[in-house]
Amino acid sequence: MSGVACLAQTQAPWASCGASWRHQRRCVAQAARPSESRGGDQQQKPRASRLVPSAQAARQQAPQAVQSAPVPETEVPPSRVPPLNKEEMSRTVRAVILAGGETKSPLTKYRAMPAVPLGSSLLMVDVPLNNCLVSGVNKIYVLTQFQSHTLNSHIAASYPPMKFGGPDQQAWVDVLAAQQTVTEREWYQGSADAVRKNLGELRDEARGVTPARDYIILSGSAVYNMDMARLVAFHREKNADVTIAMHAVSEDDARGKGIAQVHPSSCKVMRFVEKPSADDLHTLRRDSAKAQPGSEYLANMGIYVFKREALFRLVDRPQLVHIGHHVIPNALAQEMKIYAYQHDGYWHDVSSLKDFFETNLDLADPDALMGAMDHMTGRKGSCLPPATMHGADLDRVIVGDGSVLVGCKISNSVLGECTYVGRGTRIEHSLVLGNGAYTNDSIREEARETGKIVYGVGENCYLRRCVVDENASIGNNVQIINKSGVKEADRSEDSGFMIQDGIVVIMRNAVIPDSVVI
Repeated sequence: MSGVACLAQTQAPWASCGASWRHQRRCVAQAARPSESRGGDQQQKPRASRLVPSAQAARQQAPQAVQSAPVPETEVPPSRVPPLNKEEMSRTVRAVILAGGETKSPLTKYRAMPAVPLGSSLLMVDVPLNNCLVSGVNKIYVLTQFQSHTLNSHIAASYPPMKFGGPDQQAWVDVLAAQQTVTEREWYQGSADAVRKNLGELRDEARGVTPARDYIILSGSAVYNMDMARLVAFHREKNADVTIAMHAVSEDDARGKGIAQVHPSSCKVMRFVEKPSADDLHTLRRDSAKAQPGSEYLANMGIYVFKREALFRLVDRPQLVHIGHHVIPNALAQEMKIYAYQHDGYWHDVSSLKDFFETNLDLADPDALMGAMDHMTGRKGSCLPPATMHGADLDRVIVGDGSVLVGCKISNSVLGECTYVGRGTRIEHSLVLGNGAYTNDSIREEARETGKIVYGVGENCYLRRCVVDENASIGNNVQIINKSGVKEADRSEDSGFMIQDGIVVIMRNAVIPDSVVI
């Protein structure tokens, strides 16, 4: 297991007590027979989306497409730029993770999307944090606002500040929660507004450290693996004011994203259109030599590198609310140097329940990510016993620590920590996010006798294409299969479940009685 933080070439102990992604994947069981296909879901291209949707009023404040004059330049492919060393990254780069946006999902009723469990031992926010830390960026700010308590507590417990010498040898992951001050009375209105309201902290003037040369601004709700040291090296090689990480997408996915027209050799951004119309989209198609099927357009990943002076200059204007809608077009209008860094690895933005569902199933499929997430480490030590399995038949399953599986059959699924599954139960293409405490047969029997809630999934149940949120109790002989094929429904108050995009979600702390069919 590799460490995740570097402090002047010294490994920080943040990762020493966490559960590693590689440890999770040791629990992936491969059956001798081929597993059942997920149908169309497995073949879909990873999708992208914006972190914070733009308000209609804000959208009118900046032009949707701005063009800068192309400048002949020498080609410097991103893959050929050597990454910066970790000491340089630690000393001169800061990261800002945007984790405050509201998401319309049943899983965000009690917490923000970056605080939703991912796999069996991570939270969503651990992904951008790991990508920064393994690249040497260990001075990080997390901007929170919506349903932030779980997220704030997780960061405070899992990423305590570190210091191994002088000011530049410090490391921190600081939460910058939305607040009212003597000069700011409103909450964050968008991504750029959130950064603007924290410029005082981002300057690091009170810490005594070397001022940052560049700032990485990234979403807290995406799953990917990127070498930030190579991204920043490309940014500096180009002497860019702003570099945008981009991913190739299909025409269908491009309609709701920020799409750029990029010079094929210099990587300079010539046009940028947020959510282009059909007419604009046609003009943004990539060069025919590079536009392979399913990758005809370059979409904004919501990951940016700003030169220090450019960031403070661009966001220090209240009318520029969103980075994609307003800041980037404004920078192009000023003929600033904007470049695109194309990321060709796995990436899936998680802005909806369907995105979250598909991403987790990808984690359980060794062929989908090809080991790209094996280094991911997160969450503080929980001192749980290893997963216990008696007569269980597993195929492409991630199983969290402390789980107990008895005589069940599970395929293409993810089970969080302390998940219990009883005898005769089948689970297919589903996510069970686990429980807050360990349970087994004897603990469940004692709870049943004393009238307490019996956590876990009971006996002879059938779960298919569903999400079971944390601390749910599912009785015996229950079927959660969306029998009627409903696309959207909200029964959270009276029956403890919702349906979104045809996916059934058993709500957090819900109790589903015996023999219920959903």
